[in-house]
Amino acid sequence: MNPMKNHALDEVPFEIRFDPLTGETGRVFDLPFKAERPDLSATIERSRKQFCPFCEDKFEKATPLFPKEFLPEGRLRVGQALLIPNLVPFDKYAGVAVFSSQHYIPIEELTPEKMYDVFMACSSFVKRVAETDPQTSFFSINWNYMPPSGSSIVHPHLQVNCGEVPTNELRAQVEGSSRYQKENGRSFWGDLVETEKESKERYIGEIGTTFWSMNFVPFSFLPDVLCVFAQNHSLASLDKDSLRSFLDGLSRIIAYFNSENILSYNMSVFSTREEDFFRVNARISPRLFPRAIGNNDMAYLQALHKEPFTVRPPEAEAPKVREFFH
Repeated sequence: MNPMKNHALDEVPFEIRFDPLTGETGRVFDLPFKAERPDLSATIERSRKQFCPFCEDKFEKATPLFPKEFLPEGRLRVGQALLIPNLVPFDKYAGVAVFSSQHYIPIEELTPEKMYDVFMACSSFVKRVAETDPQTSFFSINWNYMPPSGSSIVHPHLQVNCGEVPTNELRAQVEGSSRYQKENGRSFWGDLVETEKESKERYIGEIGTTFWSMNFVPFSFLPDVLCVFAQNHSLASLDKDSLRSFLDGLSRIIAYFNSENILSYNMSVFSTREEDFFRVNARISPRLFPRAIGNNDMAYLQALHKEPFTVRPPEAEAPKVREFFH
């Protein structure tokens, strides 16, 4: 009995969706939500006054070096990007790749060219680990852009992790991919690409060997985006053409976020060492700046029940995102 409708009987429909790979559930609403554009000036100014180890005048003294037996030069440099050890390592091999000496890169400046060096540094790190440690079988490249994503430093950087034990999400992907191929004699990822292209409900587009669609079961408050590297089984053997295709698509997704007043996001690229049933894939999830009350866009359902929900159907967002791929 809704007070907004004179206490008339009302219904709020939603779907409980099952992920076709992992079987995990998520809840999809269709609610009238529009993100307001946040004013970042105070956040940026405050960050400039705080200690930033990635800025040029502090970098040499404030950041660590890799052991010489692993990386003789101590730090991995690609163009303007520098990759260093993560002082809070989330895996056996953990690196932080800093874009450049530029402390703040506005979302509209995140072009493929701006991102290429730092992603190449992460790719080179993964290949070095794969070559030197045959026990390491799971890899990821990760990005928290701006504080709502969990980033404690505004200065843009990626985190690359390599280890022997997959995260829960990567484990679910690996187990689901293996099970699907055994049961069907085909790749889940190939079938997913073909099914999404045929249905057109969530399909966004293709760039080179990368395939883009909205996720059937989003992880975030607003729908997130999936990229499948259709011909790449591992980040350890990723070619430059595929990386450039991914960054072209990623820059378009970022431009879409910007047009929707979404100025923060999480991104992860998932990979095994080299499994025939697996494909490198990425998820890009929008994050919201706190509203007037200061609340976060995640609550008990996601944090404790591990049950994502989104307020917009992915199918409703797909046509908007598709415009950025034309």
